[in-house]
Amino acid sequence: RSMIKRNIKPEIEVFDKGMIDKALMLLKHGYLLSPAHFNLVMGVQISATGRDLSFMVDSLPLESTWTVTGIGKHQMPMAVMGIVMGGHVRVGFEDNLYLGKGVLAGSNSELVQKVVRLAQELGRPVATPFEARKILNLPPLKD
Repeated sequence: RSMIKRNIKPEIEVFDKGMIDKALMLLKHGYLLSPAHFNLVMGVQISATGRDLSFMVDSLPLESTWTVTGIGKHQMPMAVMGIVMGGHVRVGFEDNLYLGKGVLAGSNSELVQKVVRLAQELGRPVATPFEARKILNLPPLKD
């Protein structure tokens, strides 16, 4: 209720289908507002496979937006799948330290730059901060 009152949109981070079901109940009872934004964390409680990512995405409300997060070695394969499937991508040191097998990333920026290159190669534009706020149905920033 406090988040709704303050116009705060939570990221609903889910690790398995049961967590999506709980979020759907919260939406139904008005504790979360639609359209919701889900972060699908793959490679912890549910496998990081295309089949399981599709299962998770297909379980979301149609009006929702979603991001995929792959843990460890799954970060870049899940990023590519998320880009191809029309979702959004989260990368960073919290979830993975490597640019590739045995190659430590020097910064979060290197991981982001790699995903930007992948998105460009796949013909998917990268949103500006203004566009991201619009996609996520967030109010514009105040000057």
